Amino acid sequence: MIECHWEVAPITEWRYPAAAVAELARRLASCGALWVIGGSAGLAMRGANLDKPPRDLDIYADEEDVPLIHARLADLALDGPARDETGRYRSILSHYAMGETVAELVGDFRVRSGDSAYRTEVRRLLHPLGESFQVRDAQVRLVPLGHELIFNVLRDRPDRCRLVGAMIRSDPARHLPALERLLQENPLSPETVLKVRQYVREPAEGEV
Repeated sequence: MIECHWEVAPITEWRYPAAAVAELARRLASCGALWVIGGSAGLAMRGANLDKPPRDLDIYADEEDVPLIHARLADLALDGPARDETGRYRSILSHYAMGETVAELVGDFRVRSGDSAYRTEVRRLLHPLGESFQVRDAQVRLVPLGHELIFNVLRDRPDRCRLVGAMIRSDPARHLPALERLLQENPLSPETVLKVRQYVREPAEGEV
């Protein structure tokens, strides 16, 4: 296992699309939908020192909440919510122009890899297990880091897995319970579960 040291970067607005996040929170306030932010933007908002600031904004929601969100963002829409199935991924996708940022709404996201399947259940799991983040005068919800780790294991992104694994290890009491819940709630193969656990275990002395 390759050890990855994670150093928190100052959470300044230039590191993530703060204006787009604040606008999103304003527009979606009291719309009745539950949604969470993930991907590179969500990691940057936690202080991850990425190679470059994210230019897009990934938003996850359940299928029934997609129309509620789209209605509030319709004047910014680049396309309408449409079912998309590409390789191992399946979702309801739509995109919105928010200044220099493109927000991607991902509804009922599912990924399958080998004998493993993972689904983003926002209302039941990701929203209650996630964490709040204050941006300007609004609060938004970030996906739990466990989601990012499982997703990146399934899409074979070891670089991102090492980063997220180090972030989880930096505060295991805060992050491991949500990861364990997601592992229990999704039909993942023993091999996938083992790989996820390897990224969050402490490296042995001398291991690199």
